[in-house]
Amino acid sequence: MMDASVSMSFPITEQQARLLAVVEPLAALFATRADEQDRSGAFPYANFADIRAAGLPALSVPTTLGGWGADLLTAVMVIERLAQGDGSTALSFAMHVQTIGSAAESNDWPEALFAEVCRAAVTRGALINSLATEPALGSPSRGGRPQTTARPVYADHGAIDHWVIDGCKSFASMFPVLDYAIIPASLDDGSDEVGRFLVTVDAHFHIEQLWDAVGMRTTGSHTIALRGVKAPPANLIGRTGQAKGGVGNAWFTLGVSAVYLGVATAAIDAASGYALHRIPSALGRPIAELESVQRQLGQAALLLHTARTQLYYTAEQWTRHPERPPDLTTWLTAAKVTVTNHAVAAVDHCLRAVGGAGLTRALPLERYYRDVRAGLSHPPSDDEAAILFGRHALQQRKEG
Repeated sequence: MMDASVSMSFPITEQQARLLAVVEPLAALFATRADEQDRSGAFPYANFADIRAAGLPALSVPTTLGGWGADLLTAVMVIERLAQGDGSTALSFAMHVQTIGSAAESNDWPEALFAEVCRAAVTRGALINSLATEPALGSPSRGGRPQTTARPVYADHGAIDHWVIDGCKSFASMFPVLDYAIIPASLDDGSDEVGRFLVTVDAHFHIEQLWDAVGMRTTGSHTIALRGVKAPPANLIGRTGQAKGGVGNAWFTLGVSAVYLGVATAAIDAASGYALHRIPSALGRPIAELESVQRQLGQAALLLHTARTQLYYTAEQWTRHPERPPDLTTWLTAAKVTVTNHAVAAVDHCLRAVGGAGLTRALPLERYYRDVRAGLSHPPSDDEAAILFGRHALQQRKEG
């Protein structure tokens, strides 16, 4: 498998090199399991046992709390490399990394609550995800009020003793191994606000519909019913309007983008390997020597070079400029749309290079083809991005 991220011209720090050395054998191991798991749709428990054993849940935990303290660029490199082994595992793990990384960066959690989750991630490999999507709500990025509710239960002295949360969440990635979940819920306290709660995943969480998708089949992104989930008042992370401002969740946007870059990189590796060893009797030499094949692989490689450069540069700029200039919002959107679309196109070129054999399960290309298309479904969508850039261009003309 190729390690394209290390060959980039970006400076590789000692920490980045050390982490890539940790994930390299994991990615190779995950690749040996990916095909069988994809066929059955079984959740990759063994992969997450290996991730925990390697200490990777501490990746984005600050060093002050015992973690690796990885910045966004480093996290992107790690996620991309894991995705070259198994896209589903990398996508699920990216949810954990971005949840902690964005919380550490925004500093909008209660200090004790954040420290609790980070200590658990460091000491026992605890995993967390934010379960915000709902079947009726759709993507939370488009707004809308959650149908999941949080009802306050009052103590005798009138203060809130605890909250009771009921509702349903979809696309609950990594659910089979989650220790914690962040649950947005409409507050049934007369405030008309939405709260975000940190809760422990326990017996009050029930699988309502199993994840069964054409791509990213083993993320365990089930639809989950919450029935009587209890949260103490201290576990209310914040209410609507109380979170600190920002220009976008770069950890989510660039983290998921890295997944699809990794999947497409694995596709080029697989297609190149096939081309070097495939010798049709009518040709008498490897198809890798054909210019038509070289052209298809070259177009794929060029697309990914462009995508990786934009992704890494955007992550680097995000880390370098903590003041977060408003223009970085458009940078994040541009990186996500570019990376996901280039990844889809690159895998298509790989299939064209290989020919009909790429459609069979004898090669992993058909899995990459299915997995990589999931990137188009993450927000922001291509349509939203086009409107954003169009409005931005018009605004610049008005101001100019």
